[in-house]
Amino acid sequence: MTGNEPTQGPPGGLFDWAEWYERTINWSARLEREVPVLAHVFGPPGAGGLLDAGCGTGHQASALAQRGYQVVGADVSEAMLAVARRGSSAAAAAVRFVRAPYHELHAAVGDGFDGVYCLGNALAAAGGRDLVRDAIVQFARCLRRGGRLFVQILNFPPMRQETPCVRGPRVCETDGVRYVSVRQFHFSGDTVQVTNITIFNDGGWKQQAHCGVLYPATLDELRPWCDEAGLRIEAVWGGYERTPFDAGRSTDLILEATRR
Repeated sequence: MTGNEPTQGPPGGLFDWAEWYERTINWSARLEREVPVLAHVFGPPGAGGLLDAGCGTGHQASALAQRGYQVVGADVSEAMLAVARRGSSAAAAAVRFVRAPYHELHAAVGDGFDGVYCLGNALAAAGGRDLVRDAIVQFARCLRRGGRLFVQILNFPPMRQETPCVRGPRVCETDGVRYVSVRQFHFSGDTVQVTNITIFNDGGWKQQAHCGVLYPATLDELRPWCDEAGLRIEAVWGGYERTPFDAGRSTDLILEATRR
């Protein structure tokens, strides 16, 4: 996932902290929520395959490959991709992983994909308004005509009204160590700084913190950007359970579009 340099914590950005990121996510719960929806949106595996844009440590890509899809995972972080390759090999999932920032995506992976998906704020992690808009253009260029785009980010506008804006706790246990994480979102102008704080008991209580910057894109922005990129929005949801999107109340903003 495209990220930014942290102000605290190990080298790398908010989403470049691959090993830490990998250990503190409940992947089984996340995949159970996400993968069936993706398979429904994209339909049966086709010849064009799927592109996981901002694939991070590659769990969704590997899970879809196990379902018979041809999947390419792209990310700007070599550290994330190293973890993704190990995971796909262990799962016997045939995924091709490519290092590419969003603005080089089409040049790196080509076009003709049946579907492109971008999850978990990976789009917002592009970091700026023009960068998010350009990412949408790149996603569209990678799709065949009639190909589908699936994007999930947080619904940021209501979060701006919260002071402080905190999400969590998120609890995960890995190798016998329990990790408890919370995220604080600080909105300033047209960006939001996200600080992730995790406490864990590994021979005594310890804590780690790291932060990065997201661009809090809204539906009002994504609509014209999709139209300019040749994408027709088919549906907008407020969560993976496919509840109608409510700009003032929904937790997530999920967008499904088709390349015209």
